[in-house]
Amino acid sequence: MKHDYLDALFGLSGQTAIVVGGTGVLGGALADGLAAAGAFVVVAGRNAERGEARVSAIREAGGEGCFLAVDAVERKSIEGLLSKTLDTRGRADILVNCAGVNSSIPYAEIPDD
Repeated sequence: MKHDYLDALFGLSGQTAIVVGGTGVLGGALADGLAAAGAFVVVAGRNAERGEARVSAIREAGGEGCFLAVDAVERKSIEGLLSKTLDTRGRADILVNCAGVNSSIPYAEIPDD
């Protein structure tokens, strides 16, 4: 059965997805799914070894992607991730935040610094 109709409706071909925390289990699975749907996936996280392994798996499955390092608790690092993505891809269509950050401070009270 051909899936051209479904791809036309729901495919992500030509789009760029950034998955912050894409080096983890949940974020990695989401990165795989986005790539399978046709998106170029920027796997972003702190662990380069796991990030490159995820990108290799995406490519082996026929998808496209790259790894970019990011520390999700540092605003400058996040800004750098966006800047590098725009420099290399020209666009950022989808953002998935799966960064695992623990804090004892309630979310609304966490300062930027």
